[in-house]
Amino acid sequence: MYAKVKSPAEHVVGLMRLTGDHQFPEWGLKDIALEFRYMGQDLMNPPSVEGWHTGKEWIDTGILVERVNFATEQVGDIDKPGIRRIVERLRERGTLSPEQAVDGCFELVGPLRPSERSRAALVRHTQKEGPLDLATGGRAAEERVGQLLQMVVATREYQWV
Repeated sequence: MYAKVKSPAEHVVGLMRLTGDHQFPEWGLKDIALEFRYMGQDLMNPPSVEGWHTGKEWIDTGILVERVNFATEQVGDIDKPGIRRIVERLRERGTLSPEQAVDGCFELVGPLRPSERSRAALVRHTQKEGPLDLATGGRAAEERVGQLLQMVVATREYQWV
């Protein structure tokens, strides 16, 4: 685990599978396909006959911002089918403490094993609004899940395979 950085293709396709978006050809799919290029991997156009390099070449300051922005945009839309499934799975668990909410999001996005530093930062942030009650919290509680998912996909751990 965490042996290599996800390529742009792995990153984008993984997010599309997670969100359940664009399962069939439809408007907007071309914009998603351009994300590969923005992240440094122009599909069907490798830089040489060797193909693309792998590993840390996929992460520099510009590309990292693009990766995080794209990921947070995708998972922040709680109306996407895959995100709805995550919300419903968390709802089934009842009222969640901040720790349980963070652990549940890491589990359902990955499963990912966050570093203590990442987990502690997300728990501190989640504690500001108290326990997460999806049964009675309505849309506001669901939006909290979306925000928490955005923070999960912005972690270092999400960038690795």
